[in-house]
Amino acid sequence: MANKDAGTKAPTTLSQRKDLKGNFLNFRGEHAGTFIYRIVSQDRLFELFDGRQNALVHPSKWDDPFENLILNAKIKMPGGDTGDFGFRNDLYGQCWTLHQASDAMWRIYSPNKLGVRVRTTIGRLAGSLSNCLGDWARQQCFVGKVQYMTTPQMRSFGETFAAGHLSADAVARTLLVKREAFKHEREVRLIYFEKDNTRHAEGVFRYALDPHKMIDQLMVDPRVPLDEFVSLKREIKYRTSFRKSIERSTLYDPPTQLVLRFGSQD
Repeated sequence: MANKDAGTKAPTTLSQRKDLKGNFLNFRGEHAGTFIYRIVSQDRLFELFDGRQNALVHPSKWDDPFENLILNAKIKMPGGDTGDFGFRNDLYGQCWTLHQASDAMWRIYSPNKLGVRVRTTIGRLAGSLSNCLGDWARQQCFVGKVQYMTTPQMRSFGETFAAGHLSADAVARTLLVKREAFKHEREVRLIYFEKDNTRHAEGVFRYALDPHKMIDQLMVDPRVPLDEFVSLKREIKYRTSFRKSIERSTLYDPPTQLVLRFGSQD
């Protein structure tokens, strides 16, 4: 085993509005108690616990130039005039993954071997935002699984979206489309839809969060030596006052000696 997860699902402990079921998008088989993960730098981890705020960013800050492709497209009206989606800049997102143990994810998001994997559940993540939004949660808070498509499929998706009813969940779904080259990420996204056309400073939307309630496990990069992990674990406890599980991934630990039966054992 690469870590000490006890499975893929857990009870949802954060209160969650019962009418948000329709705001869970593209999930097939997963439910509110399904574990999701996010690898962050140690500095970002300490910032989360110190500031007690979660941060979602505008898609323009993500590396993939295809992000927010649908809403950035031009609209051609029946009379021939062209225009833009007026709400194309009103979405903010945060990326998580369903991967419990992935070499690729550690190497991408912890390039300096200083990353810490944060674990929560789909329900607790959605609840952390929806509880801050009150009655507007149904129109502003979404959590969904990314769909991976070919370029023609993405174009077809966009055309279907433009021809359909432009509801809040339909708009949120446009941020759940990526190219097939990224399907190794198994991505889940928390999405905030700004209703007031507010431009948040530096393209970052922040909301109040109690990390001790949302997070149930921290896991250190598997490439951190065991002796360094002991001191790092002590520092994390001191800096965050986190009293739940703090582990080191065993993804790269050498296997136990393999014994093969050779020839007759009589």
